Amino acid sequence: MDHRPRLRTLLLRFSRDPRGSVAMMFGLLVLLLVGLAGVAFDYSRMALVQTNLQRAVDAAVLLVARNRDIIGPQGMPDALASSYMRRTFDLEQLQNVSVKVTLVEDRVRLDARGEIKMTLSAILGVSSRPVSSTAEALYSDSKIELVLVLDNTGSMGQQNKLGTLKAAAQRFLSKMQASTAQPDAVKIGIVPFDTDVNLGALKTSSWVDAAASAFWASNPSLSGCIWDREQPHDVSDTPPTGPTTYFSADTSRSQECDLAPIMPLTQDFSALRSAVGGMVASGNTNTTIGLVWGYHLLTRSEPITNAAADSTRNVAKYIVFMTDGDNTQNRWSRGQTEIDARTRQLCANIKAARIQIFTARIIEGNSTLLRECASADDMYYDVQDVSQIDPVFTKIHTLITG
Repeated sequence: MDHRPRLRTLLLRFSRDPRGSVAMMFGLLVLLLVGLAGVAFDYSRMALVQTNLQRAVDAAVLLVARNRDIIGPQGMPDALASSYMRRTFDLEQLQNVSVKVTLVEDRVRLDARGEIKMTLSAILGVSSRPVSSTAEALYSDSKIELVLVLDNTGSMGQQNKLGTLKAAAQRFLSKMQASTAQPDAVKIGIVPFDTDVNLGALKTSSWVDAAASAFWASNPSLSGCIWDREQPHDVSDTPPTGPTTYFSADTSRSQECDLAPIMPLTQDFSALRSAVGGMVASGNTNTTIGLVWGYHLLTRSEPITNAAADSTRNVAKYIVFMTDGDNTQNRWSRGQTEIDARTRQLCANIKAARIQIFTARIIEGNSTLLRECASADDMYYDVQDVSQIDPVFTKIHTLITG
């Protein structure tokens, strides 16, 4: 029996039924809305992948430039760059990945391309989108600027954490010094922190506020310990140009603040070793102030101005941040949630400035916060025993220098 006439009749009746038309239109509208939401989600994800890819390409091209004399036969530059990028960027996020290094007379160029698979956008027929990043570096100008931001709180005195950290940091400094043939290719700074940081001789600088200047003028023998700037400048590199952006002394803690002073970027490795050797454990934890001073040391603007300008090509900037504790105190609060929020915003600001962050949790601390703060998943280290601190420094050295 032929059912086609009956089927045509039913379809005709459905098309004339206003209820069927409404249902069909509603279904199409839902499909469209889901597709548009999917596009927004996928393009947001693509933007994040693009940003992370560019960071990896910037660092990889500098690595190839630094190793020009040992690259060897044709094809080795591509392999070196690809290997580095797989360690610092999850290439599995992309399909059909290609990494191409071009060597010319005075510079190296790196092009990375791939496709990111769409998820919800596939509803609208968009299955993938291309992403690409490019960077160049001069052979002679490839440089590293790096700041060690190291926890000096009281809890670091337990289980020989600080003693082991200091010894491992000394070996790391020696490796960094030996890894470059050019004397000006590596600059390193150090920021010991607890609730505060210690400005040392810099406490007389013009960018401290009037109250701090008067306090230290009356108490010249006291250390130059300062606390957080006024918000929102506590999590930014806003230049100190007036009272709301100046730095303030922590007068309530000045008598007991025995932090080692910060050391701006330098090529003096003897001075760096002395700075690490002078660190002692005392005080509570404020990760924000340690990280923000690592940030200050890596930019050209005041308060510290001896870093390469942000726009300078061929300079890779890093923070190595190690801590053993949850946030317990800053200028305004003893609430971990509030202080964590400041640290989280600061980490986002640092990464937006194209400074790469390594983080390490030493036995204790907020693993979620530190993992989020790191520039990539494999740039976060969860140290379960103090014996692992030295291997972590070794891994970081390898990632930075290849």
